[in-house]
Amino acid sequence: MKPSHPPDLRFPPAWNWLVDEAIPSYVKGTYSPDERWRDKPFSEKDAQFFFRGIAELSDLFTEDRPKTLPAYFRHPKFRSAYLLYFLPLQAAKFLSLYLLHEPALEAMFQHGQKTGTLRIVDLGAGPGTGSLALTLWLLDRAAREDTELPPIEFHWWDTDRSILQDGRALLERLGSHFPRLRGKVTIHLHADPWWRAASTLQEETSLILMGHVLNEKGSRPTDKGSRPTGRGSRSMDRGPDLDEDGEFPLEAGPAPTRDLALAPLETLMSRARGGGLLCVEPASRIPSQQLSALRDQLLGTTSVPEQASSIWGPCPHAGRCPLSTGRDWCHFSLPTHVPGKWFKDFSRRLSAERQWLKFSYLWLAAPGTRAPVLQQHLRLVVSEPMRRPGERLPFVLTCEPERPGRLWLRLPVDVHRGQVVNPKEPAFAASSAGVPAVGPALPQQLAQQDYQKRVAKRRAEGKTPAADSEAKPKRLGKRQRERLKRQRDKT
Repeated sequence: MKPSHPPDLRFPPAWNWLVDEAIPSYVKGTYSPDERWRDKPFSEKDAQFFFRGIAELSDLFTEDRPKTLPAYFRHPKFRSAYLLYFLPLQAAKFLSLYLLHEPALEAMFQHGQKTGTLRIVDLGAGPGTGSLALTLWLLDRAAREDTELPPIEFHWWDTDRSILQDGRALLERLGSHFPRLRGKVTIHLHADPWWRAASTLQEETSLILMGHVLNEKGSRPTDKGSRPTGRGSRSMDRGPDLDEDGEFPLEAGPAPTRDLALAPLETLMSRARGGGLLCVEPASRIPSQQLSALRDQLLGTTSVPEQASSIWGPCPHAGRCPLSTGRDWCHFSLPTHVPGKWFKDFSRRLSAERQWLKFSYLWLAAPGTRAPVLQQHLRLVVSEPMRRPGERLPFVLTCEPERPGRLWLRLPVDVHRGQVVNPKEPAFAASSAGVPAVGPALPQQLAQQDYQKRVAKRRAEGKTPAADSEAKPKRLGKRQRERLKRQRDKT
């Protein structure tokens, strides 16, 4: 089934132990500057001490971004900050995708039972974020189904060995704390770029995870003479991107051309079995469109037939992605409250209460595995409701081959990006025919039009529009709104 908003993201019971006990105690025991305090429980004073690193890292993610981005995992202060705050945030994103696409994980689990080993490859692992979330899901499944887990073999690739070792220590704590995991988990670390896994890994995999690797310099093969080929060829020489969630490349540099990532991914997909390959990227435009463009190239290769059943999500079709270029892009926002005492404390200190999980992703089915296909009469919403000047009714974009479709909203309904809807329902209109789609502009739209006229006038005078505060649209007061409403009613 393609993505739709879950009624509530179900965090496994072991989540709170991991984020409130295991991670804080490990960070304090490893990174506290005073050895006398390392064996004591994590306290408010510790939260205040480590928050300084979290605040600095958050500022680095969201404010004056340097052109040469530092390798923050190499700094103990930033590693500890990432483990305490950004690891739970990113793990929640992986967990939400696992719950949205549980049939893919069931295919992974069945492959592990059949072969005797769950072999999980984590590319760009960092502290094993996706693997930790997956282990929590496996533990929860084993408890719900009262089944024994097969041996779990993790293979992690990342260019920074220190953060890999931190992640291994956390996963080992998780494995030793819960009886169902004891003696089941082994972890192999590879301090190499992710693409070298294609030449190193020879065995079949139960699941391949990729987290935030398409936008990293030094984490892919270089080939200055290569040219993008295939049905989705377009230039991808764009700079690094990030967002407020800490999705930040290890080093600055131009984004890869798609074919540089394509070759190792083709090789890895030929060895993928079970759950296939899950690639998660930031929700910002550049990495999201990189992922969409890479999807266009992978579809139709030997291991990824060009059919809708080759994709667990989010795509409901195998045609060209309509959002791989342009001002719109394919990303998702899930309403979620991430549990955890210290996570909420740090969010409060940052004045950044996390109510949404934002990401872009692509989940490909393994060769020989068919993912469920969305029924033909249903549509996947890929935007929030919007309204353009001159239109009375708001509309949403839907995922269609080549170019996005539109659905006008006849009635006030709660529709969000990522929902699967039926266009035949009374709330929707497939076209503007028969509905009053065009009409007088709304007050705020009139203000925007006035702003644009003033900008054009200043440009004609040879002045810079941004230099004049009067050229910027202002929030309308009550009287202004009433006056503009009367003007609109007259028209």
